Amino acid sequence: MGRFGPAEPLSAAMAASDLSAQQVSVESVGDAIADGRLSLELRPRYADIASYDPNDRGHAWTMRSIVGWQTAAFHDFRVVVEGIHTDVVDAYHIDTTGSQYGDSQYPLLPDPRSTDTNRVYLEYVGLPDTRMRLGKQPIRLDNERFFSDVDFRQTPMLFNGLTVANNSLPDTEVYAALLNRIRTVFATQAKTRIWLLRIAYTPARDQSVAVYGYGLNQPQDGNDTWLNDNSHEVFGLRAEGAVPTRFGFSWLYTAEAAHQRHYAGGDPLIEADYWRLGGGVVWPSLADFGVRIDREVKTSNNGQYGFQTPYEDTYAFNGWALQFTVTPPTGLRDTWISVRAQPGRATLVAEAHHYGATYGSSDYGNEIDLRAAYAVTNSLTLKLQHARFHGGGLGGWIEFYDVTKTWLSLTYDY
Repeated sequence: MGRFGPAEPLSAAMAASDLSAQQVSVESVGDAIADGRLSLELRPRYADIASYDPNDRGHAWTMRSIVGWQTAAFHDFRVVVEGIHTDVVDAYHIDTTGSQYGDSQYPLLPDPRSTDTNRVYLEYVGLPDTRMRLGKQPIRLDNERFFSDVDFRQTPMLFNGLTVANNSLPDTEVYAALLNRIRTVFATQAKTRIWLLRIAYTPARDQSVAVYGYGLNQPQDGNDTWLNDNSHEVFGLRAEGAVPTRFGFSWLYTAEAAHQRHYAGGDPLIEADYWRLGGGVVWPSLADFGVRIDREVKTSNNGQYGFQTPYEDTYAFNGWALQFTVTPPTGLRDTWISVRAQPGRATLVAEAHHYGATYGSSDYGNEIDLRAAYAVTNSLTLKLQHARFHGGGLGGWIEFYDVTKTWLSLTYDY
């Protein structure tokens, strides 16, 4: 069910792919390469953005091309190597570089032209119920609120380092990481020092509980906030699931809370809380039709600092117009209703958001999001998305203006 209902546990996804692959091994390096498999993704996308800050309307075609190879296992090791090229075509009154974020005379579309390696890592699967990866890789945890590859952007965010996932305990996964570099969605590189630990338990089908913590030692230069050093650590607890009933529908629930504080020389103003509470119903027999309501709060430290999530899936939270990639210093309160259905090969989603401050009484605005996707084949998906944000006022030093965004994309995966 993804972000509407309970997310598939990472342990289940890993067990289905990585652990089963441990059973396949070859006798030589040549065989490992020859018996590997190709990865290929092509994604042309048209974007139209109308903004009132700056007051302009622009559009562009962008293209993502990813090609790579995953070897078969040789002595319990395998290698994944990918290259990525993103391009911009027919850009009109739009800034795709992100280099002038906040100062550009045109609306921002953070999908720059670039050529780079994508996933490049060595994987070891020789230990029971364990997967180890060393290198450049995506990280997607839970609903991707804190760690994501932000796959909606043409250049995904990737992390360099060591990750370990273990499923030795019944219905439990332990995930840990040490990371030292990030490739951002702007196709830039940044050094970092991140530790990450997550323990998840699945007490019943479609239900999970997770505790997590991470530390970020990265002074940065004020891009996320006005602070000189944004280093912080987060500790949290999350529960999510679906509870079936004898009436043909299932109850959905999500509850999460986390605390963020300064760490490794971070500014003492970094002190804030996060929580989310929501629920709804879904009817599997009615094309998975479901409706739910959620409230999510990022608190503020007396109007000087708001809870930040720099490695989240920015597209998946707080509206698709991407007005809250940085939490205002007066915090963020998001209350939304979502409706979803999957008739046949189609997926239909609608969301209505209302945003406000957690410190003071500022009304940031409202947003309507609509998405329609159609699986033409198992490898080809057509998707139309639209977001309309109506700004309501100030959020500390941030002022919110009206913006409308529309995307049309075609994705081919092999």
